Amino acid sequence: MSRLAIDAVSRTFPGGRRHAPTVALEPTTLTVADNDFISILGPSGCGKSTLLRIVAGLDVPTSGRVFLDGAPVSAPGADRGMVFQSYTLFPWLTVRQNICFGLREKGVAQVRQDEIAARYVERVGLRGFENHYPKMLSGGMQQRTAIARALANEPKILLLDEPFGALDNQTRGLMQELLLGIWEVEKKTVLFVTHDIEEAIFVGGRVAVMTARPGSIKSETAVDLPHPRHYTIKTTPAFSALKARLTEEIRVEALRASAAVV
Repeated sequence: MSRLAIDAVSRTFPGGRRHAPTVALEPTTLTVADNDFISILGPSGCGKSTLLRIVAGLDVPTSGRVFLDGAPVSAPGADRGMVFQSYTLFPWLTVRQNICFGLREKGVAQVRQDEIAARYVERVGLRGFENHYPKMLSGGMQQRTAIARALANEPKILLLDEPFGALDNQTRGLMQELLLGIWEVEKKTVLFVTHDIEEAIFVGGRVAVMTARPGSIKSETAVDLPHPRHYTIKTTPAFSALKARLTEEIRVEALRASAAVV
């Protein structure tokens, strides 16, 4: 059985008195196996984030269903860890306290909380910053904390919505390596939304391309690049060939979106 099954999910947002309803997603189907790392790529406004929010239980599909390990998804749950583009840490909590937040809510003993927090602080490279508050951290460090917080709850699947979109190019590249390195060790099931083609290829085991709005899955491309992946793989012929192919697919959809606006 697939870890995650998105079965003909669509989403239409109601219109107002002067506006017609907005079809964000046409019936969309995607199967994610255990330990898969799937990048979802598409032009702006194609419904990538809407799809991820439905999987997270933060939005409700107009039609279709989402199943996680065979159980229907109808609300947020600890079995799904979510990381957003914006820094969603609690500003009044330290790095350690933010990482432990979900564990505390579940009633995990303090000693065990400390053990788990220490492990993930080390894994995301924040040793020495455990007692810092978010305002004392860079954007990259805040996202490291958010990833650690999501992983600390040991979710079945990790959902990331353009988590590095607000970072500068250098920090973004380092964060891609960090996330991929964690996946290579922990083999979590990951659904990763991005608009960056190079990023989608570098971190993903498979890239699902969405059409322009109303979005749906247009194609799926396997990323047959070896692990562990070093950043220099981005300059190889195999990587460049994948990038060229996906760039053409995204360009077609971006042109469609532009024509629709005109």
